[in-house]
Amino acid sequence: MKRIPDENPDELEELDLSVDPISRMSLRDLVTQRILGDVFERRFKSGSRLVVQRLAERFEVSPTPVREALVELAGLGIVELLPNRGAVVNPFGAEELRNISQVRRVLEIEACRSACGRLDVFELQMMQFQLKDLKRAKHDDEWDREARTVDSELHLTIADGCGNPRLAQEIRRYLSLFRSIRNISHLRDSWDNYRRSNDVPEHLKIVDALLAGDRDRAAKAIDRHIRSITDVLCEVVFSEKPKKAVSMADRRSQR
Repeated sequence: MKRIPDENPDELEELDLSVDPISRMSLRDLVTQRILGDVFERRFKSGSRLVVQRLAERFEVSPTPVREALVELAGLGIVELLPNRGAVVNPFGAEELRNISQVRRVLEIEACRSACGRLDVFELQMMQFQLKDLKRAKHDDEWDREARTVDSELHLTIADGCGNPRLAQEIRRYLSLFRSIRNISHLRDSWDNYRRSNDVPEHLKIVDALLAGDRDRAAKAIDRHIRSITDVLCEVVFSEKPKKAVSMADRRSQR
């Protein structure tokens, strides 16, 4: 373990620096994901100071993608930038996630309506086939990797197909944050056969509605999905007790 100096020696945070070097591909996005993972795993706790040079050494990259990542995270409210001094981690828990989820729903509902009827039918049919196959498949690590891949592909396909580059860009920012929390949730939920983290049926409903060209149904499906996954992430990652101890499948049946 190694300590990163802070302005106040009494507030030093111990940080795990045993991470693999980051590849040269999409450095800003990869650094952003790593920092988010450290924040949500409580390696970087609220109030921790993030120093650009030390993060660059930690991830074995130049300072530039680190600075870019911190600017991105500041835009999401994860950190507060300090002029010429790096950044400080803001408090982040279930309440903050629900606030961000509300913004994400507004963005993705609009994107879903706009993308409906514009997306490549063959691509949607391939996703539909993958999701139906995953729905029948045994839940194991390979199933989880494939499910997360389709998850990302579906949301990005909708964003990129909405016809509004600025809207798509904003959606991508929030997807990056949710993807980091989702990965932690799936890892923690693996002991329970991914019971709470199984959102394959919800993704299938979204694809079915898009293939049918039903804007209203597609918008409602993505709204329900984001609400449901937010409930699960708050429960699994931030230990927020659910109103009832039910799975995502149970939640869907109640709607």
